[in-house]
Amino acid sequence: MAFVLGCPGEHEDWTARNSNTTYNLAGVSVFDDKTSWIVGESGTILRTSDGGDRWTVLPSGVSSSLYSVDFVTTDKGWVVGDMMTILHTTDGGDTWEIQKHDNKNAFLAVDFFDELHGWAVGTFSEVFHTTDGGKNWTAHDIPDVGWFSAVTFVNPTHGWIGGVQGEIYHTADGGNTWEPMNVIGFSPVGISMRLTDLSFMNNTHGWASGDGGIIAVTHDAGRRWNFQPSDIDIELTGIDFLDVNKGWTVGELGSLLHTVDGGATWTKWKSPTTKTLWSLDFVTPSFGLAVGAEGTILRYRAKG
Repeated sequence: MAFVLGCPGEHEDWTARNSNTTYNLAGVSVFDDKTSWIVGESGTILRTSDGGDRWTVLPSGVSSSLYSVDFVTTDKGWVVGDMMTILHTTDGGDTWEIQKHDNKNAFLAVDFFDELHGWAVGTFSEVFHTTDGGKNWTAHDIPDVGWFSAVTFVNPTHGWIGGVQGEIYHTADGGNTWEPMNVIGFSPVGISMRLTDLSFMNNTHGWASGDGGIIAVTHDAGRRWNFQPSDIDIELTGIDFLDVNKGWTVGELGSLLHTVDGGATWTKWKSPTTKTLWSLDFVTPSFGLAVGAEGTILRYRAKG
């Protein structure tokens, strides 16, 4: 496996978009090449309906920082953040209802498989699950390993959660039981550097990103992991794969890395920013968004 220095192709490009805010932007959900949502500090929720050229501020009703957003239709979506806040909308974000709120801890990531089945994870091993679209949330008893920063489900029963100390847990029965995953070369339940994000394509193939330029891949649901050299030692904060070959990861200093061979080689892309990027989401190989510090929004769009 190798890292490749490269430049964008003539029909591909990343460009900076104007967010009209200087708040840190932490999460993004891309539904299609027109409609997307972004969340961030001070209850910030933004929406675009034109592919990212213009962004509308939506009234969240909260002032706490928001960290993650996930939409399953153009109307129905969820947002999580500080104070264990969970917000839900059924009208594309014009109005939001508070489904959960507490004066402690925080949810750092949310993932819904469909309109009913969803997960929220966060600080102090918080793991919550809903099977009714968020009307009721059930806490899951996970070992106190620290903060969970990532969650991804490929169907209502198969999913993974990852923590800031490198822990990865897998469930194959909708969260009734959780199995600690082995990350090769480190302890059976973790790695020594912070895990930031997970991306699984199916029940077996997945990737993880983390501190120190970590990119790891599994082909057996997470029981064994192999590290893919990124040739950078800064934090990679988000990772997103479109299939078993094509993927992107982002991080500090505006870092953008791309693979078309499942991570066997990674290409460093020219970035229009040096701000830290916190999250990304792709809907097709030709369209995606990345967001980050001080209102940074980057858009990838194939030109051809």
